[in-house]
Amino acid sequence: MGQQNNKKLAQEWFDIADNELGFARAGFKELESFYPQICFQCQQAVEKYLKGFLVYHKRKFPKIHDLTQLLKLCAKIDKNFLKFLEKTDTLSQYYLVSRYPIEYPPAKKEQAKEALNIAEDIINFIKVNL
Repeated sequence: MGQQNNKKLAQEWFDIADNELGFARAGFKELESFYPQICFQCQQAVEKYLKGFLVYHKRKFPKIHDLTQLLKLCAKIDKNFLKFLEKTDTLSQYYLVSRYPIEYPPAKKEQAKEALNIAEDIINFIKVNL
């Protein structure tokens, strides 16, 4: 796959992620509810940005949802990704917590705001470093 195709495919990942993050922002601002779903959308947006970054750089990745593992793959391209390790640990939990009734309590407003901030930080870093 040529660099132009990589850029196009990466942009497709980014476009979907931007829609997910936009939906999460709107939900937080307008609805004042659905906090677990907002956290999940933030996790999904970052996952797609990390995968898009890898595609952009012609790197393969496993079919996983663990943001920390994806971040470590991105760090092989740019070690500055490592500063987000704790943040991806936080966001990764929302893949399961918001979707399955397990032992964790549902996310509240504070967690949703934190998830939005983390997603925006990571996504902005990727946008600046493409």
